[in-house]
Amino acid sequence: MEWDKELHVLEPKFAPFIESGIYIHDETQKLVGKNEEELFPAASIIKLPIYLYYYEQAIQGNVNLMHKMNVSKTSRANGSGVLHILTSIEEWSIEELLQLMIAVSDNEATNQLIQYAGLENLQAWIKTKKWHERVALRRYLMDYESGLVNEISPRGAVEILKDIIELGNTYPTVKNQIEKPFLLQQFRTGLPGYLDERTIPDLEMLNKTGEDNRIRHDVALFRYKERIVFIATLNKDVKEEAKAIEWMEEMGKLAFEFLTDMD
Repeated sequence: MEWDKELHVLEPKFAPFIESGIYIHDETQKLVGKNEEELFPAASIIKLPIYLYYYEQAIQGNVNLMHKMNVSKTSRANGSGVLHILTSIEEWSIEELLQLMIAVSDNEATNQLIQYAGLENLQAWIKTKKWHERVALRRYLMDYESGLVNEISPRGAVEILKDIIELGNTYPTVKNQIEKPFLLQQFRTGLPGYLDERTIPDLEMLNKTGEDNRIRHDVALFRYKERIVFIATLNKDVKEEAKAIEWMEEMGKLAFEFLTDMD
C-alpha cells in the first residue's frame, strides 16, 4: 500500500475540519507519519502510560493488583466512566480500576490510580522511557483549573501501546489480563468504526480513545492472522466531530486493507 498517496487523497476532504497527526507502524518499521512528533492535548490517551506503569510494577512485584482501595463516594470526577454513577460502591481493587480506566475510560478510576502511585513518581518513571519526550503527564483528569495540559504525540501513543502489548507477550501468564479491556473497549466509533470482529474472522482490534473539547483521538492495534499494525490518529481544533470520526474510520479501514492485502 502506498500510504503517502492514500493520505494525500484523503487530505482535502478532512483538512478544513481538523488538525490531525498520524503514525502507523507494523512489527518492524514505520509505515507513514504526519505531525508524528507534535504534542497534542492528550485527553484520555494519557491513560495509556498509567496503565503500563501499573502492570510493569505488578510484574516486578511492587504492586498487588488485588489491593483494595477506598474510593470516597463524594467529589468523584465526572465525564466518561461509571464510578461517578456507582457511588454506593466505595471499595475497588487496583485491577478493577485499571480495567475501568481503559474499557470505559473512567476518569475517577484514573485519578485514583494517579493518586495511589503519586503524580511525581509517575512523572519520574516516564522519564526513564525511550518515549519520554513524546508524552507529558502534568495533572489529574478533569482538573482544568490547574491550567495545565497533558500532552502526547502520535508516535508516543503508538510506542506506549506497543510497550503494553509487548509486556503481555513477554509475560504470557498476564497477556489476556493486560489485553482484556482493550478488546472489550466500549468506544468503537474511531479507528474500528467501519469494521466488526463478529463478521471478520481472525480480526482483533484493541483501541483506546481520547475526547475533550474539540479533541478526538484514537490509538489502536489491529491484529489479523498473526499480522499486526499499530495506528494513532490524533485530532485537535475539531470543527465538526463527525468529520474527525470519519477520518479515523477511514484510516482504520486502510489499516485493515493493508493487513488483508498480504493474503
